[in-house]
Amino acid sequence: MRSHSCIYVLGVAVILGMLGPSSGTESLCAAYAPGDIIIGILSSVHANIKDLQPWILPDLSVCINFDLITFVQALASIHTIETINDSGFLPGIRLGYLMCDPCSYATKALHCVEHMLAVNRSLTVLSDYSNLRPPVKVFLGERYTETSLPIRISLNPAVQLFSFQISCTSSASVLSDKIRYTSFFRVIPSNKYQALALAKLMSHFNWTWVGVVYLDDDYGKGIFENFLTHIDKEKICLAFDEVVPNYPDTTQDLKKVADLIQSSNATVVLLLLRVQQVETLFKEMITRNSSKIWIASNTWSLARYIMKMEGIHKVGDILGINFITGNIPGFEDYLQNLKPGPGARNDLINEYKQIRFNCSQQSEHTSPSGCNVTNPQEANDDYLLQAVDPTEAYNQRVAVYAFAHGLKKLLECNDTACSGETDFQPLKVKFKSNAPLSLSLSLSFFRSAELNSARG
Repeated sequence: MRSHSCIYVLGVAVILGMLGPSSGTESLCAAYAPGDIIIGILSSVHANIKDLQPWILPDLSVCINFDLITFVQALASIHTIETINDSGFLPGIRLGYLMCDPCSYATKALHCVEHMLAVNRSLTVLSDYSNLRPPVKVFLGERYTETSLPIRISLNPAVQLFSFQISCTSSASVLSDKIRYTSFFRVIPSNKYQALALAKLMSHFNWTWVGVVYLDDDYGKGIFENFLTHIDKEKICLAFDEVVPNYPDTTQDLKKVADLIQSSNATVVLLLLRVQQVETLFKEMITRNSSKIWIASNTWSLARYIMKMEGIHKVGDILGINFITGNIPGFEDYLQNLKPGPGARNDLINEYKQIRFNCSQQSEHTSPSGCNVTNPQEANDDYLLQAVDPTEAYNQRVAVYAFAHGLKKLLECNDTACSGETDFQPLKVKFKSNAPLSLSLSLSFFRSAELNSARG
């Protein structure tokens, strides 16, 4: 078994592809487990960069705002890898992983990928990449389209041509272009299907006068543009459409959005935002006791902690839309007994437990009994199950198994052994391009009374 160590931050601008001496700062590796074949996991467990400035290098940035949904999604990838290892699905082969947190920041995502591909702390520059065998064979992620796109567009030929990426949540229509994004795969349909479903939904309930609020990123703008192509046919008119800047702190912008929503005579509002913006907006609407019918896109429709916000019943009814999900066997038990696997390290589990069980770091996620916990790292409860719908992470399981099935064929595995070479060129792994993909969407409806009871 090869040993892979975490790649340490080297303190240079990633877009130049230049690597300098180690700065001694924290490792880019948020989680790590050794293996014969290494999977790279890109997961923005932190939603923002603190005091983001254009001159701050990615390795010097400080990540803030721990995101429980992305955290659970990252854990689902790790749990699935451990399940495959324990099941003997790939006899004699152990999958390992390196996980990096881009903190929803495109430049940091590039930084993560280049360092995960580095050998002896540098990227190999060759005139011919046809025989390149990078240490990481596949990248899972990123959650957001705006951090998935730069990975495919801006990196050097080693990444563009000889590694591939599987996203579980990036649904922008532009990523369906296989000429531009040859080595990009995803396990969900593009946004054009969700946009059509949203328009059909409004038409079904005869909601023909609606407002739309969307984030100024690839996801928000993309799905809004797709939505506009359907509204004439469905006889839907826009009372307003408001774009929210994609800044780390949008509190003041969302207060202005709240003013617009409150003053509008539209009773239905479609929110194409991230969970963080929805939470901020709803806090403002709760203080105003302003009630509407809200339509949730897939980015926040399964966020249980939104439905349990104090006073959430005051905002009105919420109708959520999402792609079909499923259960992950053993995952709920895993979330209630969190700890790194044998030989693994997971700084994010450590950070979560400090947030949850260390009463000196009070947050909305801190346990009421946190001050009675002697060692936060040994504590566990069912809070993640209450705050996040674990089925939302189902596509992480699908993505890992898609790669594992490709490996099984490439490595010529039978019931007892895999005879193929483990240090292979990544693009030799083949996926079934004609595999059926369900385009079904699921709906969830929360009336104001149900939201009130959910809070308890």
